[in-house]
Amino acid sequence: MPMIGAITGGLDFSNYFTPLAKSVTAGNLADAKKQGAVLAWGSFLTLTLNFLIVAFVLFLVIRAMNQFKRREEAAPAAPKLTRQEELLTEIRDLLKKS
Repeated sequence: MPMIGAITGGLDFSNYFTPLAKSVTAGNLADAKKQGAVLAWGSFLTLTLNFLIVAFVLFLVIRAMNQFKRREEAAPAAPKLTRQEELLTEIRDLLKKS
């Protein structure tokens, strides 16, 4: 979570918790788990933010790939003939018939 840490000034969400037992008095998550039941909502928040960041980046990559694919498919269109080329083609076809 370096990006989130930089935005929030170095906060680490993974250490946030809510004690579910009265015996929990520790200040960090590892010690609090040893003392009793805790709700580690900071870990959940960290995992959720990581998932959203990765999902957004994958969305952007797939969208860019699809746009690139559409451009490739549209590119090989036959060039339109000029009036002179159309006339020369007609003359060539008439000469082949005779």
